[in-house]
Amino acid sequence: MKAEIRHTDTVGSILWLLLAGGIFLASEDLPVGTAETGPAFYPRVIAVLIGGFALLQLGRSVYEAEANAHTIRSGQVKTVGAVAALVAIYVLSLPWLGFVTATTTFLVVCMVYSGARSVVRIGTSAVGVSLLLYYLFVVFLRVPLPESPFIPVRAILPGLIHAGHGVLY
Repeated sequence: MKAEIRHTDTVGSILWLLLAGGIFLASEDLPVGTAETGPAFYPRVIAVLIGGFALLQLGRSVYEAEANAHTIRSGQVKTVGAVAALVAIYVLSLPWLGFVTATTTFLVVCMVYSGARSVVRIGTSAVGVSLLLYYLFVVFLRVPLPESPFIPVRAILPGLIHAGHGVLY
């Protein structure tokens, strides 16, 4: 089974605009902060950038003489659906597994699903990226990430984190 979708640039631009608007609205609940760049600043910057590029793409697609069309096959829909399901499972597992465990597991599953076969490369990459992101957000940016009630990752990791306050020593 296959379907042809016309005006993909226009449809994609509108979807990106909706996403940018959603990010901007979702950031309204974030505290403003005491400095110029509070917690709401970065999501809003990203939303404005996404929206700006989407508007450029929308303008380009409106003034193009020929509309882009793509044929989508059922295998492609299954692949996108599987990846969307993996992302949903990852997001739902964060409160239970914590950031490091959930991210490592998510990356391993995604790499295996994508065709990676080297156990050493998969394991090293997944653990390395997870720990790098963890230290980047918790230690340097001081953004709290979900901790697992079952697996105390913070207690296991080396001493860059002092007393759970994200202070670099």
